[in-house]
Amino acid sequence: MAKISIDDLVDIAFAVEDGDPIDWGKLRQGREQAMRMIAASIIEQFDKEVYSDDDRLVVLATITKLVTENMILHTKLLTAETKDS
Repeated sequence: MAKISIDDLVDIAFAVEDGDPIDWGKLRQGREQAMRMIAASIIEQFDKEVYSDDDRLVVLATITKLVTENMILHTKLLTAETKDS
C-alpha cells in the first residue's frame, strides 16, 4: 500500500471541505494546524502495511460515526437558520 503523507491527507480533506466550509475561527490552533494535527493522528493509527478485519471494522465504524455526526450537525444548523429567518 502506498504511503500517504500528512500533506496529501490535509490537501484532500480541504478539497472535500470546499463544498461544506467549516467555521475555523473558533479553533485556537487555526485551520491548517488543526487539520495537520488530526491528519497526523489518523495516519499514525492506520499506517500499516496489512490491515486485519478488525482494522477494517474500526475504519468503517469511525467513518459511519463521523458521517452520522455531520448529518446531525447539519440538521441542527439548518433548523437554527430557519428559526432565525
